[in-house]
Amino acid sequence: MQPPRAAVRPVIAALWRAVRRDLRGFASVAANSFFLFIALLILGAVTSGVRPLSAYPFLLLLGFLMLFPLAADPLLKIPAVRLGLWPLGRAQRLALRAAALALSPMVWLAALVAWRVARPAALAVLVVPLAAHTLPAPRWQPLRRIPAWSELVRKNLRQMLSVLDPYLAALLAVIAVAGRVRALPEGAAGMAMLVALALASYAQCLFSLDGAGGASRYRLVPIAPWRILLAKDAAYLCVLAVLVLPVEFRAGITFGLVALAAGRYPSVTRRMPVARWRFTGGSVGFGLAQIALGAGAASAEAERGWPVLAAAAVLWALSIWLGARWMARGRMRQ
Repeated sequence: MQPPRAAVRPVIAALWRAVRRDLRGFASVAANSFFLFIALLILGAVTSGVRPLSAYPFLLLLGFLMLFPLAADPLLKIPAVRLGLWPLGRAQRLALRAAALALSPMVWLAALVAWRVARPAALAVLVVPLAAHTLPAPRWQPLRRIPAWSELVRKNLRQMLSVLDPYLAALLAVIAVAGRVRALPEGAAGMAMLVALALASYAQCLFSLDGAGGASRYRLVPIAPWRILLAKDAAYLCVLAVLVLPVEFRAGITFGLVALAAGRYPSVTRRMPVARWRFTGGSVGFGLAQIALGAGAASAEAERGWPVLAAAAVLWALSIWLGARWMARGRMRQ
């Protein structure tokens, strides 16, 4: 009979590989447009010889959202049916549970905070994400209420809500509403730009979550390429519109339309690596273009009004036409 420790050792090694692979997925935040914006803030502060205090709240928001996927139980990576069929005794399963707890990144983080800061702070780090994972899953699914003729939009909304970018945008929108930035027109426009910026990187990854065979499936579906792109953009703009409506609608939508247009080429011709419940990452060059062009267009809209929004809509429509041509010519990457 195989000793208990030897029987569990291959499973623990597999869990360790899975944890390392998941941690590598967080590296995508380095190419996220919002993170690039934070990097620009830090660079400007360092160049001026001051501490980058303005970047700290944004880094805190990014870190807070990443706590939730970090708190996932490593044992959940093993299907429950498969785990139940393995011939492991009680002592072996207890050893496996202890190993999963030791391999959890949240335990490492809490230990680091307790060592470097304070024990109450470590407890605070653990409470929120662990409490969220123990809550029952909601039975009400609002995406099912979308009409059946919009199945493509429904599917794209489901994909979009499986990454962290919309939740960062939602946090920024809540902060803007709680801070009553609408009383200050310039502040409202600036917060709407930040909300739209939080979603900008996803505009480069519209097809990334369709899987390796997504391009082949889209070629076989009897739907015009422009309608596929329009369904992708409709889901994106619906989420953005809901979030910027209580802040400053026109500035946020203007930024979003320009971000979609600037990210059209990489979204169609490249397949950016995107993992669920991570921040999306894209091309750094296109991300900087989204920041510069989107902020410029939104600022111009705040000064000149509807004509700038109309020009952004025309640019977005032109990007759909170009993207549909690229798809028709087979330039879409698997």
